[in-house]
Amino acid sequence: MKRTLTLLLACMLATHCLLAQSTVTITGKVQKGQVDDIFIASLPSLLFPEEQRTFTEVNNGRFRFELPVNKPTTVELVYGNESVPLYLEPGFELQVSFAAGKMLKTLKYSGQGANENNYLALHTYRFDEEEDYQTLPDNVRLSEKAFLQFLDFRREDQQAIFEKKIEVKPVSEHFRQMILAEIEYSYANDRLTFFDMRELMRLPVQLSPSATYFDFLNHLEMEQPASLEAISFPAFLRNYIRFIGQQAKLETSDIHYYKKAYDEVSYTLQGQARVMAQAYLIRLSLQQGNVLHLPAMLHDFSQNQGIAAVHANLLRQYESHPGLGIGSAAPDFSLQDINGELVSLSDFKGKIVYLSFWRTDCGLCMVEQPHAQELARKLQPHDVVLINIGVDENEQAWRSVVQSRGLGGVQLYLKGQGHELARKYGLKDVPAYFLIGDDGTILSTKPRRPIDREVEKEILQHVMNNRASRK
Repeated sequence: MKRTLTLLLACMLATHCLLAQSTVTITGKVQKGQVDDIFIASLPSLLFPEEQRTFTEVNNGRFRFELPVNKPTTVELVYGNESVPLYLEPGFELQVSFAAGKMLKTLKYSGQGANENNYLALHTYRFDEEEDYQTLPDNVRLSEKAFLQFLDFRREDQQAIFEKKIEVKPVSEHFRQMILAEIEYSYANDRLTFFDMRELMRLPVQLSPSATYFDFLNHLEMEQPASLEAISFPAFLRNYIRFIGQQAKLETSDIHYYKKAYDEVSYTLQGQARVMAQAYLIRLSLQQGNVLHLPAMLHDFSQNQGIAAVHANLLRQYESHPGLGIGSAAPDFSLQDINGELVSLSDFKGKIVYLSFWRTDCGLCMVEQPHAQELARKLQPHDVVLINIGVDENEQAWRSVVQSRGLGGVQLYLKGQGHELARKYGLKDVPAYFLIGDDGTILSTKPRRPIDREVEKEILQHVMNNRASRK
């Protein structure tokens, strides 16, 4: 009996230790704080971008968290409008203090996990506060050679400071690998986007990358676990996905863009990085309302190993999509024009349709009408037709404006935004615009407006893409 009790007590102690090792406690003090709560948020992920939050109260400036943590992870500690990254491992018992309004500058840690987090706070502070570490406009204006010298200096300086710090205050090997990966991917992201940043700044002199500029991408070890956990990795991977598309000469205006980009990253990337890129493109396609290839993309994604939860999440988002999206059939209609004649969307099959919904008491609608008329004139030779649907409750008000302003082209009337057709198009407000392909499918649910200088160029790009896809 005594032996049985001893074994039972040993099992209980082992279970208690296991549970303790899967828990992190964080106690803290806020100086001069006015906010009554503080929370820990998960960092954005390309697999699960939805932020998860854990709140706790701040009483007399003090707070306490007890969190389940089964593996090393990096989260954000958020107080008011301030936040800092926080590194956690199972079993950490952290004490933290800071002054409200100067959170990052005054942050101090003690207890288990303090060495890791004090260094992470220093690392973050240098990026936020020290100009020698930032890709400021002055650095972006540099030549390619000078910019690379800046990046190389920063990376070497970071690595040297880190190794010097951990000689005095050791950190876990997992954290060491994560920080080295973070240094590498912040470098990689800034190098990858250098020429894009120059273009965004509209510098008077544009540069072209040297023949070997992007060779560094071939030496990145994206399959290392530490790489995937680096704070900069998601931003780098998003930009790398865009770069892969650019190298393949993909056009974002092409309705097949997301499927083509999905195929390119599936071929270019490997392992978990490929899975993350695929999930990101599926979500982006959903966000942009491009549902044309989503069933095929989701089916292919489901063949990956260990992604059941991610696939189920993506599938739920797809199944909850309202239905009207890029690649789906545009709802047909038959409405009366200004002369009382019935006009249907199907009458214009074989032409690209720029469809607008407007109302006479909508100020922006009235401002854009002259631009719509001019756009119709310019696009007429390219088999593009503009259909304007007035959604006034009062038909006479619509007729008066169309006639008095001499609005030409296809002018149709729909009684009010509560009409069934307005619901089918998901109409919430006006003006609203849709671009419809020559086969009757949606090309864009949010094309540029008639007043936009780039609208003609965007529509003609769709015309060319349509022709190319039929060859």
